[in-house]
Amino acid sequence: MARDGWMMLGGLVLISAAVDAADANGQFVVKGAGLLSCGEFITERDKRSESYQYIGGWVDGFVTAHNKYAPDTYDVTSFENTELLLAVMDNHCRANPQDRLYPVLNSIVDKLAPERLQQQSPGVQLADGRHTAVLYRETISRIQQRLRELDLYKSGIDGTFSDATRSALAAFQKDHDLQPTGFPDQTTLWRLLRN
Repeated sequence: MARDGWMMLGGLVLISAAVDAADANGQFVVKGAGLLSCGEFITERDKRSESYQYIGGWVDGFVTAHNKYAPDTYDVTSFENTELLLAVMDNHCRANPQDRLYPVLNSIVDKLAPERLQQQSPGVQLADGRHTAVLYRETISRIQQRLRELDLYKSGIDGTFSDATRSALAAFQKDHDLQPTGFPDQTTLWRLLRN
C-alpha cells in the first residue's frame, strides 16, 4: 500500500481507537478498516486506491473470523464474493456517509447469516468460455430450488449445474432485465437468492 494510504488509515485507527476502546463489560475494540467512515470508504472505492484494496482484505478477514467463531457456520457467504460485499456496503454508505464500516459490514453479515452454509460443501468449478466461478454444490441446489419455486426449473435438485439449470437461470435473467447468459454471476445470484 502506498505510504499515504497507510498513514491515512493509521491516523484514523489512532484517532478512533480511543473512542472504541474495550471496557470491563466485554466490549471489544474494532480495528483496521472497520474504523473508517462510509464517506472515507466511498472516496477510496471511487479511486480504486490501494486503501480500497486494504478494505477488501479487511472484509475478507471479517468474514473469515465470522465463519470461525459463529456457531453452525461453514461460510456465511454462500455465494457472495468480496467485491459484491463491497458493492452492498457502497450502496449503504452513499446514503449514510457518517456510518462506520464495522457496523455496516456486521449488519450485512447478520442479514446473510440465516442463509449461511452450515456444513462444508464441495466447490464446483463453472466456466462458459467468458466467465468462471466456483460455487458450492449446496448453493447450486439452492439455485435450482429457487428456480423451481419460480416455475422456471423442472429437473431434480441435485447440485449439478446442468443445461437445464443454465436454461432456467437464463430465463430468470431475461425476466429481470439481466443479460440472459445462463451463467450464475454475482448480480444474478443476489437477485435470485437474496431479494
